[in-house]
Amino acid sequence: MATAKKVEWKFPNRNVPLMKIETVTISVIAICIFFISVVQTDNILSGILLSVSFIALYILLTYIIQKVRVMEEKYHINPTHLHVTRKTRFKTMKEKVPLKDVKFHKLDRFFLGGYVISKKAKHLVFFNTRKELEDFDKFLQKNMKKRKR
Repeated sequence: MATAKKVEWKFPNRNVPLMKIETVTISVIAICIFFISVVQTDNILSGILLSVSFIALYILLTYIIQKVRVMEEKYHINPTHLHVTRKTRFKTMKEKVPLKDVKFHKLDRFFLGGYVISKKAKHLVFFNTRKELEDFDKFLQKNMKKRKR
């Protein structure tokens, strides 16, 4: 994945059905559903059933949406540019960001996402693993330091 000349990755990885931010959000909502239903009905079984049915419904809808709305992002960074290709079923968008125009970047190591701010716009980046994120961060910092010298 990471070499001295470039870093590449695809998002989303088909092996991971839910992103971390989805998992955390759905867990919090399921816990709230559980407690509210237990307080309303005084029955723990109804709380468990409602929470499990909510999670199952969410996973089913997510699976259907992923099959209908095919989306893929490819990232490629070399010492001069960041190339982002976003593909949906009917449309392909390409962005080419010169690293000399990058002013700032911020990455979230828990939710595996972040952004790169250039002179023109804010560019979102998403990762499947922490290793991809760290490779991108090291490569970007190394090449931004070269640029500033």
